[in-house]
Amino acid sequence: MYFDAYRAIFVTQNYGNPSTYKHIVLVGSILALWVTSPILAEDTWKLTEKLAGKTRRVSTELKVQGTMRVNPDGKKVRHYPVTLDGKYVAIERVLGPASAVRFYETAETHSTANEKPLDDKLPTVKRLISVDTSGDRPVMFSPQYTLTREELELISVPGNPAVLAKLFPYEPVAINQTWSPDDQALAQVLGIDAINNHEVVATLTEVDKAGIAKVSLEGKVSGAIQGVATEIELKGRLNLDTRNQAITWFAASIKEDRSIGHAIPGFDVTAIVRTQIEAAEPTEELSDANLAKLNLQANDGSEMLAFEGKEAGFRLMHDRRWHAMAETPKQTVFRMVADGELIAQANVNRLTNMKAGEQMTLEGFEAEVKKALKERLGQVVDASQAVNSQGLRELRVTAVGTANKMPITWIYYLISDDNGRRYSTVFTFETSLAEKFGQTDRSFMSGFDLIESAKPTIAKSPQEVESKEPALISAKAESLEKR
Repeated sequence: MYFDAYRAIFVTQNYGNPSTYKHIVLVGSILALWVTSPILAEDTWKLTEKLAGKTRRVSTELKVQGTMRVNPDGKKVRHYPVTLDGKYVAIERVLGPASAVRFYETAETHSTANEKPLDDKLPTVKRLISVDTSGDRPVMFSPQYTLTREELELISVPGNPAVLAKLFPYEPVAINQTWSPDDQALAQVLGIDAINNHEVVATLTEVDKAGIAKVSLEGKVSGAIQGVATEIELKGRLNLDTRNQAITWFAASIKEDRSIGHAIPGFDVTAIVRTQIEAAEPTEELSDANLAKLNLQANDGSEMLAFEGKEAGFRLMHDRRWHAMAETPKQTVFRMVADGELIAQANVNRLTNMKAGEQMTLEGFEAEVKKALKERLGQVVDASQAVNSQGLRELRVTAVGTANKMPITWIYYLISDDNGRRYSTVFTFETSLAEKFGQTDRSFMSGFDLIESAKPTIAKSPQEVESKEPALISAKAESLEKR
């Protein structure tokens, strides 16, 4: 166990009738303790962290075991056994109350799903991670490179040290006194988006001679992640070094029953997390000189995620609301989910190559859109052409219509290069969600690029690449082929 990981600091007392000199020394010691000690009364303690400017080593072990639930056809739910072993070691420099930067010496997992093994590791060039806790939820990103969804999930571990202190109450507490942790703080520690209600009770069980405050956490949580309901049973403990005002240890058992969502599977798992935190010396990666070159503040650009479809032959960047659902050499399907609501689907299809130098006209592309939508088409409301940031030709057509009596908007893109390679992307969403969708298609497509080394596997016909639409979007989004 990592309990009482810090070196003990013992406080001695003098008894008897001290000399004048000893009396002066004792008074000075008492004054020093009065200034630095978190004891506010004889039997109450102020639990808090003061870390600004400090550097610490964070070592975490994560073990997960249970079952994953999926229903790819929207009907039959399938269950697969899952396991995960994760190891993380990071040097973290705390820059302010809501800002820190970490350099991961180790960040790796070994997992199995349906007995198929998978090893994952954070790439060396992405081991410097900024942590921003100023918003409703912690935001982690690379200030140098764009993370992928898989890399972000790899380092998103329950019990983020940057938010643990938010579990403490604002008022001082006595031994065996209990309190109810703040909803938002508890959600951040558990790695979920929101809490509907919880029965978690925190208790200050002991403050030992070394000034280590020991806190227990236990209870049930009903919450949501990406709008999906989740039920959690939590049992945890953490240690706070009250003299140095720093958390030194955290351990928890998190039993979670999560429903299946639009973009994530369901889970019935138990996660065991153990984290040891100790003071450390600053490293070269976290030096003032290196950090001065970087933007460590979270923004829309830094939060973008990278996607690379190596078999399909393209890459792009997207905001965190988009999730890749399926990937084949012919088609990649993304879903946009915001606050649990399915906003849109995007299908990226690889099309038959044209001859080098040949291009489809905007008029020809618009005619293909009308032919693909058939009786569902109401009208084409916009058609334009441009060259994207990667130098690829881009045709864009927006159409509205109905499908199963539901108003639908389609935005079609045709991306091509001078060598005849072509891709279509079809964004499909309920017209009533147009305001929430906004201009997301433009940011999604702005960085669309082709991978030179991709295998020349192609989609041969519209029938082969028809999408499986989500329940809320019943219109088909066919790919476009040269007739």
